[in-house]
Amino acid sequence: MGDFLQYVELNSYLHRLDPRTKFVFFIIMSVLTSFVKSGVALLFLFVVFLAIWLSGRIGKYMLVLLNKVKVLLLFIFLLWLVLGAFTVNAGPTIYRAAFSIFGNPYVFSLDWFDFYKGAVYSLRIFLMISAFYTVILTTNFSQIILGLQSWKVPYAVAFGVGLVFQIIPMIVQEFATIMEAQKSRGLEVDKCSALAKMKNYVIVSLPLLFRVLSKGHSISLAMHYYKLNFKVKRTSYKMIKATYSDAFFASVTAIATVVTIILQVNYYIQV
Repeated sequence: MGDFLQYVELNSYLHRLDPRTKFVFFIIMSVLTSFVKSGVALLFLFVVFLAIWLSGRIGKYMLVLLNKVKVLLLFIFLLWLVLGAFTVNAGPTIYRAAFSIFGNPYVFSLDWFDFYKGAVYSLRIFLMISAFYTVILTTNFSQIILGLQSWKVPYAVAFGVGLVFQIIPMIVQEFATIMEAQKSRGLEVDKCSALAKMKNYVIVSLPLLFRVLSKGHSISLAMHYYKLNFKVKRTSYKMIKATYSDAFFASVTAIATVVTIILQVNYYIQV
């Protein structure tokens, strides 16, 4: 479970899908979650994701992911509460007070709509991240490259995209290692307030930067020592081929996309 952000070897329909199908799913969901701002539409999309995770047997890994990004989601939620505190919105109000600073009038207004905005943006970010990790958990490095090459993508570009899908989990793993080291030195990151957590996360950002640079240097040296040549034509013993499962998954993705857009149009509230 410690390597939850890396490829997990399982015998599930998600793992058996054509990597191109999952890559298209990732692109569509990334675009969709970038403009959908309706709470109803996002909740529907979350249910679709949940069904995919449970049927693909990766639900427990997504729970671990949620636990890891909960501080980020809480920060986004609180940020929108702060930004909305000085904006008067229509609808039920929790607390509202007028005051002045140096003769300038201000209104502090905490509305239920502010909570709605915070929840919407937090859910959007989580779905964006989840779409990426759904592909990572179910598709290994070679499958990503093979799928892109089948689209006539140059090997150098396909290798670079596949490497990105591998490096990000490595960065997150390095971050977890640094956090564990800081905990052993007395830095509290769990049993403290949300603001203290964000401050402590900033503290570990500098050593994380140096670890990431070191990892990048190691990868570059490995590519140099093994004389990686992108001009050499490569073949593969394994062939990828779309099946009826890919057609079904693509149909579900298309239907979910259409329904989400309809819900976005019908239930959108200006945020």
